Amino acid sequence: MQKKLVQSSLALTAAAALGLGSAFFASPAMADGPQKIDVQSDKQVEKALAEIDPGNVNAYGVKNGKLNLGVEKKTDEIKDLEKRFDNVDVIEGVGELKPYAANDIVGGAGYLVTSPSGGGACSTGFSGWDGAGNPIVLTAGHCAKDYNEDTGVISGPSTVDQTEQPSTAPAAGGDGFNRSGLGVIGTWGFSSYGSGDYLVGDDPNGWPQPKSTDIDFAVINVDETKYDVKNGVTDWTSASTNDLSTKLATDIKQVGSEQPGTVQKSGRTTGVTEGEVWTEYNEAFDYANIGGYWVHGFGVRSDVDDPFSQPGDSGGAVFQGDTAVGVISGGGPAESNGTTFQFGWVADLDYSLQQSGTDFRLTPPDNGGGDDANADAGADGADSDAGADGAAANADAGADGAGANADAGADGADSDAGADGAGANADAGADGADADASDDGNPEKPEAPKAENQTIKPNGQVTGTATPNTQVEVSWAPAGTGPQAAPAEGSKTVTSDAEGNFTLEGPEAEGDYAYKAQTVVDGQKSDVTSFTVTVQAADDATADAAAEGDDANADAAAEGDDSNANADAGADAKDANADAAADSKDSNADADDSKDGEAPAERAIAIEPKEIAASEFVKEDKGVKITVKGFDEGEKVTLEVMAGPENVKGIELTETANADGVARFSIYGTSASNPSVYVGKYDVSVTGANDTDDESPLTGSFKVVADDQGNGGGGSDDGKDGGNGGGGSDLPRTGAELTGLAAGAGLLLVGGAAVVLTMRRVKKN
Repeated sequence: MQKKLVQSSLALTAAAALGLGSAFFASPAMADGPQKIDVQSDKQVEKALAEIDPGNVNAYGVKNGKLNLGVEKKTDEIKDLEKRFDNVDVIEGVGELKPYAANDIVGGAGYLVTSPSGGGACSTGFSGWDGAGNPIVLTAGHCAKDYNEDTGVISGPSTVDQTEQPSTAPAAGGDGFNRSGLGVIGTWGFSSYGSGDYLVGDDPNGWPQPKSTDIDFAVINVDETKYDVKNGVTDWTSASTNDLSTKLATDIKQVGSEQPGTVQKSGRTTGVTEGEVWTEYNEAFDYANIGGYWVHGFGVRSDVDDPFSQPGDSGGAVFQGDTAVGVISGGGPAESNGTTFQFGWVADLDYSLQQSGTDFRLTPPDNGGGDDANADAGADGADSDAGADGAAANADAGADGAGANADAGADGADSDAGADGAGANADAGADGADADASDDGNPEKPEAPKAENQTIKPNGQVTGTATPNTQVEVSWAPAGTGPQAAPAEGSKTVTSDAEGNFTLEGPEAEGDYAYKAQTVVDGQKSDVTSFTVTVQAADDATADAAAEGDDANADAAAEGDDSNANADAGADAKDANADAAADSKDSNADADDSKDGEAPAERAIAIEPKEIAASEFVKEDKGVKITVKGFDEGEKVTLEVMAGPENVKGIELTETANADGVARFSIYGTSASNPSVYVGKYDVSVTGANDTDDESPLTGSFKVVADDQGNGGGGSDDGKDGGNGGGGSDLPRTGAELTGLAAGAGLLLVGGAAVVLTMRRVKKN
C-alpha cells in the first residue's frame, strides 16, 4: 500500500520530478556541506523525498524544525538524505504496523457450533499455529460433539460455525448466540472428550476406571481466508467495538502446569474471572466426572456469587500470568466441610497437548521463536482420533442426568451453520503437521525409527536407531491405561549419529513407561514407533521378591530370618496353592530361579503389610505392596482388589512378569483428606494370562484400620500372606492407586454429584 508522507500530492510531485529527467538536475548549485531543509515548505520536503521509496517509511513527523522519519532499514537513498540535510533525523527498525481487525481470533472469545440435535456456544482457549505454520485454536473437546441429552449417546461431531458477536455475548451483558458475520471459523482437527467409557448410572462402583487418554480437548483448523489468529487472551473491555483483539488480559509466552495460587480465565459467558487452584483436591485426584465422562485436569475454587466459570465458558482460556495452563471443561456448585463454593474443572493444557500429539506454537514456525514456544508432546498423531464413531465417541458434550445443566435456548436457525455436518467434519486422525504430509509436492515421509522394549536402571540410557544424522522426537508417559503407571512423563528431541543410533537419559522413578519416537526430516514426521521402557533398580534383578537374610521383605515365598518359616507367601485358608513349604535359607521356591537345573518357582504371593493404619494407607510412599512369583517371563499378571467398604470401588491392575517370573503391585488410597473412608478388609486375587483350567488364582487380603488400631504400617506376624512382621517395605512402588474414591467418597468433596458441563447448549424448536 502506498503511503502519504506529507500530503496527497506527494506521490504525484515525486513522479513529476522523476519525469523531468536531466532537467530536474538543472537547479542552482548547492553550497558545500549539509543544508537545512525548510520543513514548513511542502515543496522542499516533497523534492527532498522524491527519490525515497514511500514503502520503506513507516513513521513521519515534523517537530522543532526537524523532519523525523521512521524506516524499516536505512537504504542508500535514506543515507544520502541524511548527508544532504542536517535537520533530517532517521530512526531505523520501525516496521509497518498491522491494524487491529475484528477477525483476529484471540483466547477467551465466543464461537458457535451446530449439530443435528441443536446448536451451542463455547469459548476459544488459545490461538497459535501448528508445526506446519497453519493457524489453529485450542478449545474443549466436548464442544466438538453432538450428543443426546437423554441417553448420553454421541451421534457424531458438531460443526464449527462463526465467531459470536462480542457486543451481544453474555460477557458484555447480552443474550449471546448472534453470529459475527465474518464467516465459519474453520473445521475440527483433533477432538476428544473422555475415551469412550460412559459412566452409566448413579452407582460409582459400576463405573470404569479412568484412562490416561481421558481428556477434554479439541483443535479448530482456522480458515485463513476469513480469520487470522493472534497470540493473547482478551479482557473483554473492547467487546462493544466487536474487536476483542484490541484489549488483552495477557500475552501468552509459554505452556505450563498450574501452580498453587490465583488462576484466571477468559470466556464468552463470564468474561475474565479469578479463582484459586484447589491444591488439596488436586493432590488427591487427577480425574473428574464431567457430564458422564472422566476428564484429566485440575480443580479451581471460587465464590458462588463470583463463579470462575459458567455454561458457555467451555474451552475458555485458563492462565496464570503469561502461562497457558488449561481450557475450561466443567463446573458446578460444591460443598466441603460445611462450606459452599463454586467448583471448576480445567482440562490441563500440557497434558492434553501431550496426549493428543498436538504440535502447538505461540509464534509462526518461520518467525524464529516457534520452537521455543512449541508445546508439542511428541505423541503419535494417529492417536488423535477426533472422528470417533458412536461407540468410540468419547466426547459427550452433554451432561448425564445429574449434571446436565448444559442449558439451551436458541432457535432452529442456529442449527444452520452454513456447512453440512458430515462435510464439515474435519479429519481428526492427525494433527495439522501430519495432515499436510501427504500434500502434493511435500517431501516423502521419512522412515520410522526402530526401538525395542527395554529394561534400564534409574536414569539409564534409552536407545534406538533411525536414519543417520536426523532428528528424533521422543516422548514418554506412564504405561498402561490405569493409575498404576510410573509418575514421570516428558519429551525430548535428539539427533541420531552417523550410524543411526540415538540415546537419551531415561526416567529416575521406577516403573513402566510408554515411549513414542518419530523421525523428523525437513518438517515431515515419520510414523510413530511405540515401545516400553521398564525402569528397575540395579538390585531388583537379583534380589526380586526372594532375597535372603535382611532383604527378605521382598521374598514371595519365605520369611527372612525365621528358620521355621512356612513360606506361606500370603496364602490364607482359601489358597493352599501359594504354600511354598520352604524356609528362606533352602527354599527352592525362591523367586530367583536362575540357577542351572533348578525347578521353576512355585506360585506364591506376598502382601506387606497385612494391616495398615488409614493415615499411612493414603501416603504415596506407604500403602500396601503385593509381590507375586512363579509366572512365565513376559506373562501378563492381573491383580484384582475386591471392593472393600462402602464407596470404595475395587480395581484391576495388570503388570508384566520380569525375567524371574515376578510381578509387583503397590496399592494406596487417594483421598488423603478423608483416610477413614478406607477402613475395612480388602480381598485380592492374582491370575496369569497363561493360566490353565486347573490352576487356581493366588489369593490373600489386607486390612486398613483406624489410626487408633493400626500398627503403623508394619506387616502382621501371623505368617500368613507373606507377612514378616516388619515395618514398612523396600519394594519399588509402581504407582498403583486404589482410585475407587475418585468415583465414590472422593466425589463427596464436590457435593456427591457429577461435575456438570459448561458448554452452553441451545435446542431446536
